[in-house]
Amino acid sequence: MKKVRPTSVFEKLLLIVGFLVLIIGYFFINRVFIAEGYKISWGFLQTIFLWLLMVIFIILLAIGEDIKEGILLEQLDEIRQLKEAILNRKNR
Repeated sequence: MKKVRPTSVFEKLLLIVGFLVLIIGYFFINRVFIAEGYKISWGFLQTIFLWLLMVIFIILLAIGEDIKEGILLEQLDEIRQLKEAILNRKNR
């Protein structure tokens, strides 16, 4: 059974920032689309592309943070097991 780790403050902030980027970005892109008379221009496409890049970057950042936390917890468990093994050998 895997251990469930609590979420860090950084992950909670990343979640909030991610949702804000999604909502505010969509709102502004929709306003620009309406302001341009429902026409798609190169500037509009560039804006959408950059917005999607920001969303992908935030997702990758969250994945990287999760992997890093998992690796650190595994290493901590391994160090504890090594310490116990060394102490058990000394006591013999």
